[in-house]
Amino acid sequence: MGEESVFDGLRPLSGPDDLRLASLCAAVPGAVERDPELLATLGGDRSIVEPVTPGAAVLARETATISATMAWAHEHRVPVTVRGAGSGKAGGCVPTAGALVLSVAPMDAILEVRPDHGYAEVEPGVVTGLFRETMEVDHRLYYPPDPASLDWCTLGGNVATNAGGPVALKYGVTGRFVMGLTLVLADGRVIETGRRQPKDVAGYDLTSLLVGSEGTLAVIAGVRLSLLPVPTEVCTALLGFSTLGAAAAALVDARRAGVLPRAMELVDPVAMQRVRASWEHPGEPFGVPGAEALLLLELDGPEGSTESSLQAFLGGLRTPPDWVRRADTPQERGELWATRREMSGRVKRGAAGWVTEDIAVPLGSMPDVIAQLGPIGERHGLQIATYGHAGDGNLHVNVLWDEVEGAGRSMAAVDEVMALALGVGGTVTGEHGVGRAKRRWLGQQMGSTALDLQRQMKRTWDPRGILNPGVGL
Repeated sequence: MGEESVFDGLRPLSGPDDLRLASLCAAVPGAVERDPELLATLGGDRSIVEPVTPGAAVLARETATISATMAWAHEHRVPVTVRGAGSGKAGGCVPTAGALVLSVAPMDAILEVRPDHGYAEVEPGVVTGLFRETMEVDHRLYYPPDPASLDWCTLGGNVATNAGGPVALKYGVTGRFVMGLTLVLADGRVIETGRRQPKDVAGYDLTSLLVGSEGTLAVIAGVRLSLLPVPTEVCTALLGFSTLGAAAAALVDARRAGVLPRAMELVDPVAMQRVRASWEHPGEPFGVPGAEALLLLELDGPEGSTESSLQAFLGGLRTPPDWVRRADTPQERGELWATRREMSGRVKRGAAGWVTEDIAVPLGSMPDVIAQLGPIGERHGLQIATYGHAGDGNLHVNVLWDEVEGAGRSMAAVDEVMALALGVGGTVTGEHGVGRAKRRWLGQQMGSTALDLQRQMKRTWDPRGILNPGVGL
């Protein structure tokens, strides 16, 4: 399924007055939305991909609605874009012209929690942060994945993109916790995948195939998520370094010291400068003296263990930090993480434009990659501000320009960033997904044979090509 044939045979809607919609309204009474103002809110996400107003939308409140919608779309060959909260950063839920948007955001129930089995059953529209809080407060259970948008992104979208977050360093990304899925196929049939116990090797692992598939193979109507005991003790510390090189080297030194933090976030000098410029509060961002580069470190473990882990971490660094700030209270810890979660918006403030990428590279290559990002920006007359989940090799690289003309130079700079990541065996996307924004680099990473094989799989799952055409492959 090459670029030129993605839309072959599809019959997009002509708009909210398309006569075919009468039969859809009959199939899913009360679920079809045609109001132009509402439709306009369902056409974009948090990426730079231009929003597209869909031809109509279905707001699903149950699996039966998803099933009937997909059966109708399959029959009429109407392209369908599945949508949650729209928090994605790669254009994965931006519809094609004339597409039907299928929103699963109204399906927001936590259906069942089984502490004895170690899992919860949820609908796809459950907000990630609310789910994490409910599990901890009500059940003393821990769901680790914590994307920056956790206060409003949804679990279904997290599964569709295999979302990450800071604690993926120790606990892994969303897919590590997906035990099973309820799926609606492209023709409306409903299947269940996965397991309710730790082990199951019967047949192909369809659950893992769907994790990260970005709505191109089936619609996620339900998720079974594994849960862990709540960590007994958490230690959060901010480390200030006089050079970016010293901070980058610390990422590798931690492994040599035998310490595995649950999170290790890097903030480079350009990111710090831009955050300082946007800071409205008294004092420095993070409440610390000025530093060239920062590491936000978090460890957890049994009670009484984290202090010794912190000292082992610090003792293993070839270049120690200039200072260490411990977060001694939950409030201080919350303030540090709140500042980190604001990074994305603050580094872009005042810029005429930007492109944000989420490369990931082997950890041992991290110091060299970080050292080369700034010069890439300089060669193109742009700024590159970098921060992110550096402990597991995942960097958020922000290419910024302060004058309109910078947009014309930005893609060449991004091409260099991607080539840098691929050159050390990395990936063009660590956690945001391919969406529409990153298709141009996918072939460079995967090669034509692997891409063709995956496109054959797409045709098997979605023979008429109606699910999220133009996204991913």
